[in-house]
Amino acid sequence: MSLPAAAQEIRSHYVSKAEADGVIYHTLPVTLFEHPEAGDLTFDITYKEHRGGHATLNFTCRMPRPETVDSVRFVSGGAILSGPVCKLYLEPEKRGWKHRYTFDLDASRLCAFFDETQLPEVTLYIDDQPWIYRAKRSAWRSYAPIGYRIFEMIRVNEAH
Repeated sequence: MSLPAAAQEIRSHYVSKAEADGVIYHTLPVTLFEHPEAGDLTFDITYKEHRGGHATLNFTCRMPRPETVDSVRFVSGGAILSGPVCKLYLEPEKRGWKHRYTFDLDASRLCAFFDETQLPEVTLYIDDQPWIYRAKRSAWRSYAPIGYRIFEMIRVNEAH
C-alpha cells in the first residue's frame, strides 16, 4: 500500500462504542457508486465484535420506479460481498424512488473489498434482472484505503 494511503486519517469516517459484549463499529455513509439512469448508491457498514465475523451493510439507492430488490452483489476484484436483502423502506422523491435495504455479510472479506487498484461495482437483482451501479473512479480511489484501514483496525482489535 502506498505511503499516503497507509497514513490516511480514518477517525472521521467511523464511530465506535464499547458495549458490555464488545465494541460496535459503524462506518459513516459514503457514496461511491452510480447508475447512469438512477443516480447514486450510498452505503454504510456496521460490525460488532464477537458476532461470528458477520457485519451488516445498509445501502440507499435511487431508481426511477419502486422496485423489489431480491439480492445484491458488491464485487471488487476477487472480493465478493453478496446475499439476499431485506427492504427497510421505499420513499418517493421528486424524481423517482429512494430505496433502503440491508443485508448480512462475511466481514472477513471487507479488507480485500477495499482495494484501491480495483474498480468495483454493485449489482442489484430485481426479478433476476441485474441493475448495475459502477464505482466513481476518483471517489473509490480516495475512499478504498480508508475502508481498508478501518476494517484492518477492527480485525487487529478483535484479535487482541
